[in-house]
Amino acid sequence: MNAAASDASALMAARIAQQFGAENVLTSATQLVAYEVDGIRPAAAVLAKSAEEIAEILRFAESEKRAVIPCGARTKLGIGMPPARYDIALDLSRMNRVLAYEPRDLTLGVEPGVPFSALATALAAEKQFLPLNPPFLTRATIGGILASDSASPLRHSYGGPRDFVLGLEFVTGDGAIAKSGGRVVKNVSGYDLHKLLIGSLGTLAVITRANFKTFPMPPAQVVFVVAFEGTAAALEFCRVLERSPLGALQVDVISPEVAQILVSSAPGEIALHEKRWCAVVSAAGNARVVERHRRELPSIAEQTKAAGLVALGDTEQSIKVAAALLGRIREFPALFQMADSAATIFRITALPSMMPALAQRLGALAAEHAMRSALVMRPHGLVYFAILPTAGGVVAFNKLAAFAEAVFRTANELEAKVRIEFAPTELKRTVNVWGAARPDFELMRRVKNTFDPGNVLSPGRFAGGI
Repeated sequence: MNAAASDASALMAARIAQQFGAENVLTSATQLVAYEVDGIRPAAAVLAKSAEEIAEILRFAESEKRAVIPCGARTKLGIGMPPARYDIALDLSRMNRVLAYEPRDLTLGVEPGVPFSALATALAAEKQFLPLNPPFLTRATIGGILASDSASPLRHSYGGPRDFVLGLEFVTGDGAIAKSGGRVVKNVSGYDLHKLLIGSLGTLAVITRANFKTFPMPPAQVVFVVAFEGTAAALEFCRVLERSPLGALQVDVISPEVAQILVSSAPGEIALHEKRWCAVVSAAGNARVVERHRRELPSIAEQTKAAGLVALGDTEQSIKVAAALLGRIREFPALFQMADSAATIFRITALPSMMPALAQRLGALAAEHAMRSALVMRPHGLVYFAILPTAGGVVAFNKLAAFAEAVFRTANELEAKVRIEFAPTELKRTVNVWGAARPDFELMRRVKNTFDPGNVLSPGRFAGGI
């Protein structure tokens, strides 16, 4: 930053502190490092406590033609393209209250800065839960989970946040306070506009309240680890399981490369085979449901030529192993980034019928480009394809960029949708993490203009430069 830009930034920071109170504004360089997005640092961070304060901040930003990025614990700021502009970080971590909870009605209303781990503990006391289960569990906040549409392993049986968010309250880019949906399960009025905000990376509005449907916690659970010699057999097992009367809570197919990193980072036993593909199946419900899985799942494994099967949940120790295993699977994006600072993770959605071909093509592509790769596949149609490109401490970003473009082409040929969810900033400077322009871009642009006419919120971070 040159001297003139630095002086302008300092002047704006001083004005923001005067406008919103010095006690609510961070302006020092050491404080603002934590709010950097792809190497871009804001001039100030404002800690808001209410929807009214957020509206005031956004109206100020629009009048001053300043860009704002909402955030909480900042575990998802690496998702999306580098911002086109970034002047103010809007920190929602002080908005961390549970506003309403009715266990008998299975409804919940919270502010966006509520840490998910604390909320999960509170719900567990009432034997209930939210099927979000995001990575970065100990830090992730509700607002960030919704804004990034964080993919929980529990999507297999519960769907994504759009399926159990009853309504949202939010502030649009021009400072209008609004809401969509409701606070109870039986809500049928109006359009579900709030679903547009889920996965929008804070480019449309700032969420100030989220209302959820909660779920009873299953009374019993068992986890199976089924080992296979190859991808095809593991996916065939999943196909047969899906067509059976059994209803698994969670199914993950894990490549040996993923298993190696999960095992090496675990403080204890997690029951994964490091040289074979593994299908991890979690069954939960009443005792009869769990017992049926115990009886019938081994025969499905035998039918699909499994190399081994382990059931976890019979003893106190195996219950701990099962919990540790599921926790490692949930946290694999964080663990991969710890294993390699240049880790690049693709999130791919595909028809379940296309997953064997997709796995085969991705594996061949990695071998062709001499890239160390790993796969986590969720048979309902979601694939995480991870690349760990560091070799001898050096990353050849031109080689990584060429590989990323090849992945986009391969996914397009198989009619799959792909985006790069986590990647080093250097890669984002040469590759669009959202891939080629989508046919619905014009509609997306019109939605952006309606919610955020001044282009204040997270400009440039979403698909198509929105």
